[in-house]
Amino acid sequence: MSRKSIPNTKPVVKKHLERTVKIQWSKVLKDPRSLTNMKWRFDYLMNMTFYGMLTGQKTLRHVEDFSENYHERISDTTLYLLLSKVDPEPLRELISKEVKLALHDHELPKDYFPIRITAIDGKCASVSKQSVGTFSQESACNDTVQYVNRVLRAAHVSNETKLILGQREIHGKTNEMSEFIPFVESLLNLYGKTDLLEVISVDAGMISRDNADFLNKNGLKYIMALKNPQKKLVEVGRELLGNRKNYDEITSEYANGKTVTRQLYRCDAPIYPEWPHLKQFWRIVQETNDKGKISTEERYFVTSLEYSKLNHTQVIKAIRMHWGIENNANWVFDTAWEEDDRPWCNYGFTLITLLRVLAYNIISRLKSRRLRQKNDRERSWAGIMSMVNTILVEMRIENKMEAFISGCNA
Repeated sequence: MSRKSIPNTKPVVKKHLERTVKIQWSKVLKDPRSLTNMKWRFDYLMNMTFYGMLTGQKTLRHVEDFSENYHERISDTTLYLLLSKVDPEPLRELISKEVKLALHDHELPKDYFPIRITAIDGKCASVSKQSVGTFSQESACNDTVQYVNRVLRAAHVSNETKLILGQREIHGKTNEMSEFIPFVESLLNLYGKTDLLEVISVDAGMISRDNADFLNKNGLKYIMALKNPQKKLVEVGRELLGNRKNYDEITSEYANGKTVTRQLYRCDAPIYPEWPHLKQFWRIVQETNDKGKISTEERYFVTSLEYSKLNHTQVIKAIRMHWGIENNANWVFDTAWEEDDRPWCNYGFTLITLLRVLAYNIISRLKSRRLRQKNDRERSWAGIMSMVNTILVEMRIENKMEAFISGCNA
């Protein structure tokens, strides 16, 4: 980091934090404690938890250490007992409020891409040794029992800033497919008056006629990956595009020592009574050259978008944008926050994962929209969270956040 970037960066980060992290938790969430157990102010306990999330603390024990540097030390046991009892539902509205604020502030410009794409994908949000309730799915691993706790997340992927719009926890006895429609219904309740849900993209695990019909009925377009469960559609796609010799577009890029070439084949969909809203078939053939070792992958997609909506290059970009929820958002959760292995509070599973989404969105807005200098653009997520840590403590010392950190009730 150059010296020149330091004085320009700090004010930007500080201003962003002053706008986004001063949350009056007592007005958002209900304090579940009894009147006889009120040594610490609810807002202080939640702030320490949330600031710990923003600064990349790995466990509640690390949050305990952080709280001592920030103001007053809070034991991890105190935090654990609180977080396991707080009702997390109001956080969904808070997340949507922050996303819509970013939209209002022109941080998600429509001119970045012709259509707005929101990708929905499943993710393992934690693996625990004991069940966390209805969201846990038992899994055997090396002769031991573990519990996998999964969620569906929706990410707006057609902008440089990839914000998470919402989350739905997957109950242990269900799967992604059965949770899809209820999840989209909740997203429509939160974002139905915006255009953020213009096009929904999903992988093959969530393609079904019922899901496609639901999206079409609610005025939403879809891009869906094809695989064998939709056998008839797969056969139609292969018949139309599988033997075509001339591609419509080809792109090539070099990154991480690999050359990746993508060939696009596309066509209008024939009349298909069971899928009356289906407009196109897409086929992508991807060839990866890794130091002379060549691998090829073929994928098919169906969409309700009109052919004229995107040109050939934009179709390839749209498909890659869907992968952005895995390669960007999910990757960040697993590396910067170590989400799979750091549940913090098993019985506060939903609360913790939603707080992590809120923290991710704040850091994402900072990283992609606020830090514009070259040196800043190259900062890692961990580096930015370390900088946030430093500046939060400085703001505390300057008494700029006094109203939000006072510890004891007494």
